[in-house]
Amino acid sequence: PGRAGAASLVPDSTEVPHRHFTAALRYGSNSAYFGRTQARAFPYLATNLTYETKGGLFTDVSLYNLLNTPLLLDETDLSVGWNGDLSKTLDASVSYSRFVFPVGSELVKSSVNNSLDAALGQDWGPFYSRLSAAYLFSKSTSSADGFLTLENSRSIEMPHIFSADDYFTVEPTVSVAAGTQSFVEASLTRRRGARVRSTHPFSLVDYEFAVPLTYTLGKVTLEAGWRYIIPVNLPAADVDSHALSVWTAGVTFTL
Repeated sequence: PGRAGAASLVPDSTEVPHRHFTAALRYGSNSAYFGRTQARAFPYLATNLTYETKGGLFTDVSLYNLLNTPLLLDETDLSVGWNGDLSKTLDASVSYSRFVFPVGSELVKSSVNNSLDAALGQDWGPFYSRLSAAYLFSKSTSSADGFLTLENSRSIEMPHIFSADDYFTVEPTVSVAAGTQSFVEASLTRRRGARVRSTHPFSLVDYEFAVPLTYTLGKVTLEAGWRYIIPVNLPAADVDSHALSVWTAGVTFTL
């Protein structure tokens, strides 16, 4: 449960098979979506399975279990798409995602069932920039939502920490997102029992600062990270979203 889209866990300098399968298990201390959160924290475990072909086509399944609900499966994300390099410094991606939630889910994201995403990334040398666009739609929202997210990061790789085949990577990241908030209105309306209208059109929705850490040895990658989310331009009825720190950890296997 986070922003639409996910960065690759494999650094550009790492050679991977032309076709590869990854399986990951991750923990997160809370769920947030475009800077919007619920009244109570929802720590979660997520299982992620991805298969990518030589041409960059991929399919992805993510299963989420919220640790403080009685359900075993609280969210299922199904994605298909493509990502690849347009030049030595420019990359792109497009994807479609379907989100499935149980009836009565308290997650803000549960008001969204479909997402179309596209992104362009440019490696400037000193840092990497990525501009992402997301189009969210669902039967439960009064209208579709559009978002733009600009992310800047700096990847620092340190090879040969304990052996000739391992490396450590830290990638400080700063991002800002802007968009509409029909999905927030729908979530608040469902939880409050009365219709909620936002006074904010397309506007900034949040700032995020992240420090993901990874340690890779062969086909195994260990992850840990911290993300600080600052929501802005909240609907008047949204008293639940607030600045918060999210901690993550996980392990990924690449075959």
